[in-house]
Amino acid sequence: MNFARTLTLPETVQASSADIVIEKVKKTSWLPPQGSELLAFLPTRLRFPLIGPALDAAAIKSAELTWNRADGIVGWGIKPLARMAQRLASIRGLPYWSLEDGFLRSVGLGKAGAPPVSMVADDLGVYFNAATPSRLEELLQRGAEKPDLERARNVHALIVGHRLTKYNHLLDYRISLPACHGRRILLIDQVAGDYSVPGAGADEHAFLRMWNEARAVPGAMILVKSHPDIVAGYAKGYLSDLARQPNVHFINESISPHALLDVVDEVWTVSSQFGFDAILRSVPVTTFGAPFYAGWGLTRDWAEGEIATAALKRRTCKVSLDAFVAATLLQYPVYVDPVTQHPVIAEKAIDRLVAWRHHALEGRGNYLCAGFSRHKRSTVRHLLQGPWSSVTFCGDTPSKKQLAQADYVVRWGQNASTPAPDALHSSSAPVLCMEDGFIRSAGLGSQLTPASSVCIDREGIYYDATRQSGLEKLLRTVQFDQALLVRAARLRQRIAEDGITKYNLQSTISPDYRALAAGRPVITVAGQVPDDASLRFGLTNGISNIELLRIARKRRPGAFLVYKEHPDLLAGKRKGRSDTAALGEIADLIVGNVAVDRLLDASDEVHVATSQLGFEALIRGCPVWCYGLPFYAGWGLTHDGVTPLRPRRKLSVDELIAGVLILYPRYLSGETGLSCEVEDVIDEIRATRHDKRSLLRRSLHRIGWA
Repeated sequence: MNFARTLTLPETVQASSADIVIEKVKKTSWLPPQGSELLAFLPTRLRFPLIGPALDAAAIKSAELTWNRADGIVGWGIKPLARMAQRLASIRGLPYWSLEDGFLRSVGLGKAGAPPVSMVADDLGVYFNAATPSRLEELLQRGAEKPDLERARNVHALIVGHRLTKYNHLLDYRISLPACHGRRILLIDQVAGDYSVPGAGADEHAFLRMWNEARAVPGAMILVKSHPDIVAGYAKGYLSDLARQPNVHFINESISPHALLDVVDEVWTVSSQFGFDAILRSVPVTTFGAPFYAGWGLTRDWAEGEIATAALKRRTCKVSLDAFVAATLLQYPVYVDPVTQHPVIAEKAIDRLVAWRHHALEGRGNYLCAGFSRHKRSTVRHLLQGPWSSVTFCGDTPSKKQLAQADYVVRWGQNASTPAPDALHSSSAPVLCMEDGFIRSAGLGSQLTPASSVCIDREGIYYDATRQSGLEKLLRTVQFDQALLVRAARLRQRIAEDGITKYNLQSTISPDYRALAAGRPVITVAGQVPDDASLRFGLTNGISNIELLRIARKRRPGAFLVYKEHPDLLAGKRKGRSDTAALGEIADLIVGNVAVDRLLDASDEVHVATSQLGFEALIRGCPVWCYGLPFYAGWGLTHDGVTPLRPRRKLSVDELIAGVLILYPRYLSGETGLSCEVEDVIDEIRATRHDKRSLLRRSLHRIGWA
């Protein structure tokens, strides 16, 4: 398994275009006006915390407090609590909106806690209730304008190309079916009692009719897709009792709809979302109820019930596939980014879903995290746990039973090679190394600031030059495409402009280095913690900070030498701080927590053993001299005093950034605890600089306690 990110998120829509689309959505006539104050009952507010951001509301207030001023009331679905909210709106004379999940929702089920990227707000009804008109029906009758049709084609291509569905939590793999000379007809079973069936004007007789009609097709192979809850025994289906019939195959695996749509000729359904997926894949669909996608000329409709028949008669307009996509995926839903908690356009929501699913897929397995301190566990759990993975923590020495149940053992840094050698030797579970990422946080790890990025490495760890790490392998082998390099170039510019470093500490006032240098070249020397693992494993030959400073002075005798002390030593969290008097005999200036970006901007050269300051200097275009072999050396970008043990190719700065900052680490939002991208972390670090909350309150917020 490769834990390096191999997915490049394209810039599907330019930022300016996205802003225009979002402003257009905000002005949509049937949605709550931007900045509205809305009421919702407490269970709805707790279960669906993204209602406010999705609707761009100023506040979602308690509907239980009848004196609360409001511009409208919202309720989820059509269950009793929603009906109560609707009655309250009628009593108070306020507008009411029915809320529901959109058709592209999440990676995982809502009841499992997967955050949604879309929802719908309907002022007329709700799309799955065929008994009354909905706003979606009105949009489909109205049609779409040319710009929406063009976007619809793009969104449609993205969904099909990335094989997205509503929940995206089912594995997508090739399935094999017996040979068949006739049509392969896939029947979709549904959970008995689920409202989607009576909501579509159907009942159990519609399923029996669907079964009989399919069985009457000469030479057809009948496939029945069972609902996962039916397979698990949690619910009963409408077609379950019809198993064991000749030439009928029940598909009980939890598998992506796209895998089935690859191998069937038709889909027959009463009201399942599966029919919507099939329409997007241009697979013929026959309906026996009146789901939202029936009656528009895109399906063959055989519904007989009174409600379904009336609904189909209302839907008098025949729409094109592009117009259908425009209405269902662009005009009707509103999209929200759960990471930033801001409204977004459909294309950006798709980017987020694709990234989340990729992250979840590459992280499949059961993780046994051994020897992790408690303050790291929340971050590690958020990073590793997903639809196809689980996380368990144990002490330094895992038991044989724990090892037997693990697909991977995770250790922090160089501890990966130390625990229970006998037990690990007998275990087949690979040992993964985990370490802080290169844009870690707004605060020191030694001060228990939660990390916003980590690196997970199966090969080794990035600072160990004695053996190949996953990062070294990635940088040696990955082909960097143009889209990724453009993204890396933008990232490089943002890091430099925003002054982003590894820890992003509150800095002291920076001196005027150029004025102090009085025309001499400014050379910065980076101090490090003496027992740091990157020094021990970075082929530095045990160089000390004083020795590094002396070498730099000998190499540049006439330069203005600035010695930068390591922040952990300044904070007193690690031992080994050099004697200031001894440093002062060599350096012209000793600095502590100054603004790193200003120091690097003023530097003509940076000299390091293995410090990450050298990487940050490369990002800013400053020449770097290395006296060990850090992860960024040996690629033709630095002046190296150590020859790599394995051959390395030449890279550009943007290729290095793409590998080191985009593909290799994993990122976690400090605000929401959700998997995110490096750009999101930079946005949060910028916001943190203006955050008046204490470090303690921000950390408690991160783990869900404040």
